[in-house]
Amino acid sequence: MNWLRLTITVHPPYLDDLRDLLEKFGSESVSYAPASNEPLFGDDVAKDLYWDLTSVSALFIPDIDLDILMACIRNRLGDKNIKGHSIELISDNSWGESYKSGFQPIVFANKLCICPSWLNKPKDIAHVIELDPGLAFGTGTHATTALCLEWLANQQVEGLRVIDYGCGSGILGISAASLGARQVDSVDIDQQALDATNRNAIQNGLESRINTISPDHTIPEMTDILIANILLKPLLDLAQRFKSLLDVDGKIVLSGILASQVEECLKTYNSWFDMMDPVYQNEWAMLSGIRNKVR
Repeated sequence: MNWLRLTITVHPPYLDDLRDLLEKFGSESVSYAPASNEPLFGDDVAKDLYWDLTSVSALFIPDIDLDILMACIRNRLGDKNIKGHSIELISDNSWGESYKSGFQPIVFANKLCICPSWLNKPKDIAHVIELDPGLAFGTGTHATTALCLEWLANQQVEGLRVIDYGCGSGILGISAASLGARQVDSVDIDQQALDATNRNAIQNGLESRINTISPDHTIPEMTDILIANILLKPLLDLAQRFKSLLDVDGKIVLSGILASQVEECLKTYNSWFDMMDPVYQNEWAMLSGIRNKVR
């Protein structure tokens, strides 16, 4: 079978709108690649997550109406904001390499790197997690995950206990273990996510410190850090459970929140946590706080 690959080059502020349109039109995959020369490397996630010019490639079955899709893209992004585009017909045999070409190592705080297995690992980064894109959410490219990884890379987690609630691929808990966490409880309602987390933990030699469990499982100890990269409604529903899992002065990190939802989330969590200022990237936000003495 042949495929049509549409590649569009834009600046970072237009990436989310572009991806949304590509997915709505039924793209089989969406990947990113540099179209400018600066390295994807640094301490500022909001600035460094994407290249100044980024090429977005999407694969479609050949009967896609690309004229209508391009009209929608031009209408949403504006003609002047599309810096280039191309359309190619590729064979099945080319898909694998095409898919891989969109991924690069991503570095957080010059300390933690998420790197697909087929790429060379940076030699000057202390903690490199080998993680391939798969069926479970979480490769470090999405803002909600990247914000959490940047936070983790800037914490001292050696010897601490961590809960990764809504673990997906396991990327956050595995990163915490690599950074020195004593024990990580990776929690998810989806068995596929738990299986992916187990595979990725084994791939990185960290399985002895990763415990995968479903939400109805009793977590036996209070934790030092709880990270939940999910969505607003479950974050609100789980607030009382989260506060019961953290001892006084334990840290909480909440992601998967739209910027427009920050105030609603803060209103709930301020009851039990001293919350910090939100950290934003595009329309997404991350909240963090410290468990206070109020019960």
